[in-house]
Amino acid sequence: MKVLVTGATGFIGRHLVERLITAGEHVKALVRPAAHAAWLDALGVEVVRGDIGDADAVARAADKCGVVFHLAATTESSGLLSRLDVEVANIQGAENVTRAALRANIERLVFCSSVAVYGRIARHRLIDENTETDPDSPYGESKVLGEQVVLSARQCHGLPVVVARISTVWGPGTISWLGLFQSIAAEHFRLIGKGTNYHHIADVSDVVEGLLLCGAVKGVEGRTYNLAGSESVQLKRLVEMIGEEVGTTRFPAYLPAAPLHVYRVLDRMAVSLIGRKLPRADRLALFLGDRTFDISRARQELGYAPRIGTKDTIHRMAEWFRAHGHLPRSG
Repeated sequence: MKVLVTGATGFIGRHLVERLITAGEHVKALVRPAAHAAWLDALGVEVVRGDIGDADAVARAADKCGVVFHLAATTESSGLLSRLDVEVANIQGAENVTRAALRANIERLVFCSSVAVYGRIARHRLIDENTETDPDSPYGESKVLGEQVVLSARQCHGLPVVVARISTVWGPGTISWLGLFQSIAAEHFRLIGKGTNYHHIADVSDVVEGLLLCGAVKGVEGRTYNLAGSESVQLKRLVEMIGEEVGTTRFPAYLPAAPLHVYRVLDRMAVSLIGRKLPRADRLALFLGDRTFDISRARQELGYAPRIGTKDTIHRMAEWFRAHGHLPRSG
């Protein structure tokens, strides 16, 4: 059986491809024409060149595949996104993958969504799959619409789809959070607010195992699952753990959070009116976000069991930063 991975050159996609190859699967990857793919060739991956917005390319990639993992997306890390920026990759892409999956008569489509569908600043700290979606960014909005596309195809055409709402993912290979590690290592980082808000991070290895379960467990078609780590951690403790890893124990006094609450209101207005976030709005989620995700459904129905705790994830990521010259080596 062939397995297609879209978004294979991304952070999670790369780890997923390597895990599938290790398991002996025949992997196909839809890769943008200009993207670097030599490492995929070296692994023996069957590379199909094309963009996720190209329906013909997606159809070629899905042909003769049994399982499709759809990760390709324009994400928050791509910069200041507008609704137009994300439409092709995240909505039209979902439509193209859905049509291709139906045509190829696949056994399972795993649609990789995001906890961004709940909003970066959640109203309720504990969130399960029945929590009402409340996206506050163009990316989050696009993921809600993408879910609607694949689940509608499930209802109308019997598409065997499973939706995975993925939490913030850390681990070796990501640079999205490098600035936070470097700021803490240089003793420049300052908390805004008291840091008692919770963050729920997942290690990339655990998320990959969760995605594989979404693709393999029988009888869960049409279900949605939160994939997160085994624990949520207060921001101040998260910062302390990073400090311990990079050899920093001193932190400046925290700053009041009131200005961020004002900026949050302005940011939501900007998203609503012009479909674009304000600059540095990602800091809102770090300092004001307060979310813990209930993964009991994934535990019970999939057998999902995240094994890597937050402290170990921080160590794994810091070691990767050091190995690639982004942080000074310890000792």
